[in-house]
Amino acid sequence: MLRRKAVICAIAGMALASAQPAFVAASRVEDLPLPVRGYQVYMVGELHGVGENAPFQVAYLERLAASGLRDVAIEEDAVYEAAAQAFVDGDRAEAPVELCLRLGLLREIRALNVRLAPGRRIRVHLTDVDSPAEAICEHLRMLGARLRAGGVAIPAPAELKERGAAAVARLKALAVDDADRAALRTVEYSIEAYRQGLEAGAGPSKGSPYLEAREAAVAANIADVARSRGAVLVLYGSDHVSRKTRRDGGPGRDHDFKPMALRLAEAGLRVHGVITFPLKASVRWRGRVTEMPWGPEDSRLTSGRNFLDVLGDSGTARYFFVDASVRPRLASQDISNMTVDAFVLFREGTPMENLCPGGR
Repeated sequence: MLRRKAVICAIAGMALASAQPAFVAASRVEDLPLPVRGYQVYMVGELHGVGENAPFQVAYLERLAASGLRDVAIEEDAVYEAAAQAFVDGDRAEAPVELCLRLGLLREIRALNVRLAPGRRIRVHLTDVDSPAEAICEHLRMLGARLRAGGVAIPAPAELKERGAAAVARLKALAVDDADRAALRTVEYSIEAYRQGLEAGAGPSKGSPYLEAREAAVAANIADVARSRGAVLVLYGSDHVSRKTRRDGGPGRDHDFKPMALRLAEAGLRVHGVITFPLKASVRWRGRVTEMPWGPEDSRLTSGRNFLDVLGDSGTARYFFVDASVRPRLASQDISNMTVDAFVLFREGTPMENLCPGGR
């Protein structure tokens, strides 16, 4: 076993000056050199629709929980947060159908909470904007009821673009709690993103996902959790966890755009980012199965050795940790150029189970 590890490290072609290895092949998440202390925000950026994502993420969450972390932020509509928490706590039999794309992950967290003592259970935070319009209106209704704002008219979805901002303003005047103010901030950003064309449910989405309103909302919500709770694990798409400005932001995809991770780092939070990426994959996302156009031969270590050869030297290893400082060249140039701390490469990615009704 020691000889095999030595061979694999030699393949990597370089070692870090610190004690952390530049390259590790492992069959268990526990054996990867992922940090569990020292940061306020631990980020895992995924390729959506890969069945291996949730088991990996919750295995890492369990390690972080053993070090005291209790909070996880998920790329989903803030309006469903209370229902999601009730589900992972075991107080609700089913998660909202609108969360069907995250149901596998939520089930894994629910199972983890069963193993944890009541005072150590995981809290989930849904930190994204609400979408589509129906979700935004539902959040407004919930906040109106909580603030006992019977005199505030909540617009119907068809009226949201014209009347939504006024409803938020009236509710803001009644909010005295920090949580309510934060929720109204999210709704306000949600309306702005909707006005810029973003509509996203469980099926195919519309509009640009790289909007200032959306990313500002997400960054503000995660910063709130990190500062109030001490630390948070953030599970988002890989585009959001890079600390590097993109060039395809805005409704027309033609403006500079700061991903959420960069915003948090610039706000002074201690951020660690990992991107997970399958060396080969079929994915299922928003009702569509896609065979990704690459294989292990298309990803390379710094030495130039491709992963088809690396797999032959690694036995049954399922995960490959590569420190970003050694600059691996992955099948996706976009992923390779992202500014993160490390990559965890899955040996293979299989389609996520379809848990959405009607094949969505």
